[in-house]
Amino acid sequence: MTIHSSAIIDPGAELGADVSVGPFSIIGPRVRIGRGTTIGSHSLIEANTIIGENCKIFHGASIGGEPQIMSFEDVSSSVEIGDGTVVREYATIHRSMFNDGVTRIGKNCLLMAYSHLGHDCELGDQVVIVNGTGLSGHVIVEDQAFISGLVGVHQFVRIGRNSMVGGMAGVNQDVLPFSTVEGTPARLLSINAIGLKRANFKPDVRAAIKKAFKIFAQPDLNTSQSIEKIRSEVEMHEEIKYLLDFIKNSTRGVTK
Repeated sequence: MTIHSSAIIDPGAELGADVSVGPFSIIGPRVRIGRGTTIGSHSLIEANTIIGENCKIFHGASIGGEPQIMSFEDVSSSVEIGDGTVVREYATIHRSMFNDGVTRIGKNCLLMAYSHLGHDCELGDQVVIVNGTGLSGHVIVEDQAFISGLVGVHQFVRIGRNSMVGGMAGVNQDVLPFSTVEGTPARLLSINAIGLKRANFKPDVRAAIKKAFKIFAQPDLNTSQSIEKIRSEVEMHEEIKYLLDFIKNSTRGVTK
């Protein structure tokens, strides 16, 4: 364990083996940091935050701060970060607004410089959020989604797995899994073809997803008609079932 002499560590914090804390960083009470994790200089890790193993927190990051809500009344809540996640310079991650609530980040995620996660966000595994992007409260981002730079995401939006959001997009509706969206407001562009290949989706599954999206994008069909047409014409791989369930369960509507 390597702790710089200028760092401030609360006596109630728990640091695992081989943790490194840089100059002028502050670790608050009841914080838990897993083995092999590095905390860069001038970082602030506030009370109740849990950081997994082999994470990298770069200098100036702020994790576990109060939600940015004018009516917020202090409660005991937390941030949890999975193993292998990287949080770059000056990123901010706020704790839940609810008593015992959690803002949760999965394993092997990358939050680039100046990105922001609002209270009660939930990120899956291997999520990438690029520089300057802001997620409002209660946003859900599923596994292996990629959100480009300077994107704004409205509260309560759900971003499906293996999707990609183009740079400077304004996202106010749910983003379909396996899709690429861009623009303000965000609109469906295509399937995330490169992302699906990189994620080792089989060719027949990619073809089925492409066919389903072509049907869904037909302007003469409403959402219910699109779902029925997909059910009747597209092979029901698990990914297609998941896509249809995502559409059916959306509370904000989906980008189209």
